[in-house]
Amino acid sequence: MLSLYQRLILGFLLLIALVAGLGMLVRHSFVHLSALDAQQQAADGAVSALSQVQASIAREQVLTGHMASAPDRNLYTLMLAQGEITGQRMSTAVKTLAQDEPALSLQNVQQKHAHLLERLKAAAPDTWQRFAFETLRPQLDEIDQSISDDLRTLFSSRAALMANLDHQRFMLRARLIAASGISIMAAIAIGFISMLFVILPIRRTAHTVRLIGQGDLHQRIEWRTRDDLGDIANEINRMAIRLRDLRETEAGRRQMEQQLSDAVVQSIFEPVIVTDAKGHVLKLNQASSELLGKAATDRMALANTPGGEKILNAVRNAVSMQRAMTGEGDATLLPMRIGSAQRSYRLRTSPMRDGDGKLLGAVTVLEDVTELQDIDRFKTRFLAVASEKLRGPLERLRLAIYTLMRGHAGELRPLQAEILEGASDEAERLDDLMADLIEVAELDTGRRQMKIERLRPIDVLDDACHRFREQAREKKIEILVNAFADLSHIQVDRRALRSIMDNLLSNAMRYTPAGGHIRLEASELKERIQFVVRDSGRGIEAERLPTIFGRFADSSGSGTGLGLALVRRLVETLGGQVSVESRLGQGTTFSFTLPIATTAPSRHQVEIG
Repeated sequence: MLSLYQRLILGFLLLIALVAGLGMLVRHSFVHLSALDAQQQAADGAVSALSQVQASIAREQVLTGHMASAPDRNLYTLMLAQGEITGQRMSTAVKTLAQDEPALSLQNVQQKHAHLLERLKAAAPDTWQRFAFETLRPQLDEIDQSISDDLRTLFSSRAALMANLDHQRFMLRARLIAASGISIMAAIAIGFISMLFVILPIRRTAHTVRLIGQGDLHQRIEWRTRDDLGDIANEINRMAIRLRDLRETEAGRRQMEQQLSDAVVQSIFEPVIVTDAKGHVLKLNQASSELLGKAATDRMALANTPGGEKILNAVRNAVSMQRAMTGEGDATLLPMRIGSAQRSYRLRTSPMRDGDGKLLGAVTVLEDVTELQDIDRFKTRFLAVASEKLRGPLERLRLAIYTLMRGHAGELRPLQAEILEGASDEAERLDDLMADLIEVAELDTGRRQMKIERLRPIDVLDDACHRFREQAREKKIEILVNAFADLSHIQVDRRALRSIMDNLLSNAMRYTPAGGHIRLEASELKERIQFVVRDSGRGIEAERLPTIFGRFADSSGSGTGLGLALVRRLVETLGGQVSVESRLGQGTTFSFTLPIATTAPSRHQVEIG
């Protein structure tokens, strides 16, 4: 019996042979059609050549008639010229008929016409009229009659040839159609046979493997051929038998699962805490036991350990929301002490379910980020110090460039002015970068003090629109504000909110083409106000969206790369959240939320008396 590979190879060979045969038949048919077309063109060429000769003879007959009635030197000249033309056409016709119609010959007629033309040349002027009437005209009529007879014979021959050619073309088309139909039927038959002997056995095997994977270990794969798939089938059958024997011992199965679970948890380097839905500790690995210390043996260890309340809250949220809970901000960090060392951990909590999907509890992993925090603090302090130290030299550099551009050091040439203008733009960008670095450093180090006040959302949007109105007019971009005037007040730092709006609007202005628009919107959600900055620019690539709020994430080279990172830090510091939605060619939408200002109860003095 043929193996699976042999069946596939045989099917491919049959298809290749079928395609090759059909291709050769098509090629032969086209070659034959080309030959038929060549025969038709040859017949048409012979008819055309003979028709041109007859037309030239007719022209000579007309000129002969004029000469017989009124001889003239001009008529004589025209007659000689027309005779030369007729001779040339006869020569062409003789060659064409010799190739295509050897049965017809114009050589006698050609010789007679040439002899007649020689006699015309030798005739004296006083004999032109008599020569034209007595000799030239009758012989031209005789030549015309001979050519007419040959033309009729040629037309009859062409009609017979065309009928034969049409019949052969019809037979070629019929043969091509029949061959194509037979090829299609053969291809369908080969496909059906391949499906029957190749695809169906594989589908049956896949179905059996699926049943074994679902736990039906009594299933066996039936594969009779000794090939690679047969070896795979035998190994799967042996594996199913071993798994069935192993599963028959319930105690062994449970012990294996318990050992595997313990080994997995204990092998994890980071602290892992397994709890039930209420936060009671079920399992700890070695790292978490060292972290909790003496309280590790207590089921209520999280409630009795400093910092354990954060873990309990994360467990409750993961259980109630039925999804993993994680975070990247400082609010998700959990400071804990191991001996004399203070460590920082980031919480990552996921709900835990059994095979049937029933909720069992939660698994919490504590990621040690102490070293990352130290590196980040060092980097922040370094950037802050470097930015502040560079601020002075940069200001003096900008002042020097400004002085040169104003001509205080002498008149500038056009190239010098252009270079200074580029240097001024680069200095401006460097100043923006240092300003962003200093502001981010102030947020990271906690030196930035927020001055919280009540603001109206519509006033925030109008103020932002007013700041960018001139720049938008220069770039021919329309800025639209869409917000109700009676929206609830927000409780924010004015400077921080201004920085957020300026960064988002600058981003939108940078990537929105001329003729586009930017929409500033505000709407009230539950206990929050949502601000939206929507542009009609080119959009953001999907692979950049997850890291768009990271530091130095601007890959375009036109910004500092800190603007969106600063926006995220400021929004989160103010108690809100920021997000982005974008598609290439459909613009970008940045949105962030801020808490609604709480209404303080007012006390009115009551006048007594």
